Amino acid sequence: MPPKKMMVRAAWIAAGVCSLAVVLLAVEFHRSGSTNAAPNSWNSGAIHGTLAAVRVRELDPTHAAVIFFYDLENRTDSDYRLSSGPNVVIMSRLQSGGILSSDQQITLDAAAFVPAKNRTRIALEITHAFEWPAQRDAAAEKQLRQFVVDQVSGLEGFVLFDQGTRYQIELATSTPELQTESAPSRPN
Repeated sequence: MPPKKMMVRAAWIAAGVCSLAVVLLAVEFHRSGSTNAAPNSWNSGAIHGTLAAVRVRELDPTHAAVIFFYDLENRTDSDYRLSSGPNVVIMSRLQSGGILSSDQQITLDAAAFVPAKNRTRIALEITHAFEWPAQRDAAAEKQLRQFVVDQVSGLEGFVLFDQGTRYQIELATSTPELQTESAPSRPN
């Protein structure tokens, strides 16, 4: 083979190898760049939540619901609609390291409308087994308080993720005055 043809052939091979290397680098750059992209980050400053109250409600003689009432403050210039459903995920934030956990079912009681620059109250509910006291006295009150303390033990709070708006709403659990809802009386 003449030297000129060998040089042309070598140039074509080198060009092919370089093109392949450029394509591989571009694919790798795109892949690594897309995992660190900020457009999908959560907005944790748009809606602010403050714990307003905690109540315990009797569901039946062996179950209770702990209801956490939060005031949501819309800090944006746009109205915000919050509805329960597949686009809203509620998780617990553990005190140990701030880890998120979904080991208990937390439900949003009802949809909420939070007008721009306003506040709206919402309720989150957790249901657990609980043997209701036979009498309503000081011992029963103490048992109810301990039940709530047990439910929030180890929790820093809850985090509500609205996937539609990309809002992350932090909801702290502190110890407000416990209020119990009166439940329908049971037959004796």
